Amino acid sequence: MTMDRRWYSPGALRCSPQLLLAPALLLVVAACSGARSRPSTPCMSDAECRADRICHEGRCRFVEEVLAELAVPPDAAEPGAGPRSANGFMGDAAHTGRSENRGPSASPSPAWTYQTGARVFASPVVGGDGTVYVGSLDGQFVALNPDGSLKWRYSAGQKIYPSALVAGTSVIFGTHQQELVSLSLEGQPRWKLPLQDLVDASATLGPDGKVYVVANGAYAVDLLGRLHWHKPTADHVRTAPVIHPAGLVVIGTTEGSLVALRLDGSVAWEVALGGAIEGAASVDDGGRIYTGTGRGEIVQLDQAGSVRWRFKTGDEVRATPAIARDGTVIVGSYDGSVYAISPTGALRWKVATGGRVRASARIDADGRIYVGSQDNFLYCIDPSGSVLWRYNVGQDVDSTVEIGSDGTLYFGSDDGGVHALR
Repeated sequence: MTMDRRWYSPGALRCSPQLLLAPALLLVVAACSGARSRPSTPCMSDAECRADRICHEGRCRFVEEVLAELAVPPDAAEPGAGPRSANGFMGDAAHTGRSENRGPSASPSPAWTYQTGARVFASPVVGGDGTVYVGSLDGQFVALNPDGSLKWRYSAGQKIYPSALVAGTSVIFGTHQQELVSLSLEGQPRWKLPLQDLVDASATLGPDGKVYVVANGAYAVDLLGRLHWHKPTADHVRTAPVIHPAGLVVIGTTEGSLVALRLDGSVAWEVALGGAIEGAASVDDGGRIYTGTGRGEIVQLDQAGSVRWRFKTGDEVRATPAIARDGTVIVGSYDGSVYAISPTGALRWKVATGGRVRASARIDADGRIYVGSQDNFLYCIDPSGSVLWRYNVGQDVDSTVEIGSDGTLYFGSDDGGVHALR
């Protein structure tokens, strides 16, 4: 009999399920029972794989091969906007809120509503094939077909506040289970990385292919779920990391500091702004940084962390500022208004709603602005500040809108619904 060399090498005997079924190989089986078995497939852990291979989706694979397979293909980002994150919160890694798609200019009609078991705070994210990904405070993360039917569901066990990051073939989001979760596009779990605190903010993909996320500080993780560094902060962080084109990861803290980290986790600068930062920062095409504070201010900083101006609203600002293509900053306040501010800090216009504005604005390809309010309405505002229409959802809209390629608007609401309007 000739031994299959794929399963045997001098000094180490490897056994396959096929060998175990052959009666003529009982002696081989007996010898294998005392040897260290490292099957090439299937595998359950990295310990079963040889050399620098890892166990990925049941097979022993080389790390470089898997990372290349998971990676986001190069994408032509807008000038100065930083790398695109395939799709995630506010549309890009600079959090400009811009969409290449056109939403409805006239009052839309409901296309469908998918009902979850609790409030939907997260922004839905649409994948390349039209699948809508979103989590709910009921602890369920769902993938919905374009017609609103359920494609698959994943139970996280705890509340899901953040929007998903769809990066290459991975869907990544954090939970109140104190972990970062990665699923395949088919809903199969790839990995779960335990963190040291609740995850309230969306993850962002950096130019180095790392995923940046916050909890009790900032974390850098690769697409295989391996932790590269953790920069602790004194308290919980609720702001999605924004990527600056100068190679900075910028986060805000509840103590009121804006912190810029280099891609290796070292601190580039830190500046105290005097009020808690609950919403993420954004970066315009010129590298200027914008953030809101608990003092009701929108603050502009340069890439070195120097404050250039402060604009005062009537209450807290917890939304992430959106940046129109002409540089206008669009952001809502807890005073119930949506503001348009020039890059020099001057008011261009203000639209009053009937409730606090927690949701961040999205801007379509024609410059129309879509933003929800706690007065139960979703608003559409043209670039000059005129309200084109408003849609009564029935309960608060804190979820940031996603604009589909066909113009459909997707968002969540306190009624537990994922809504589609077109």
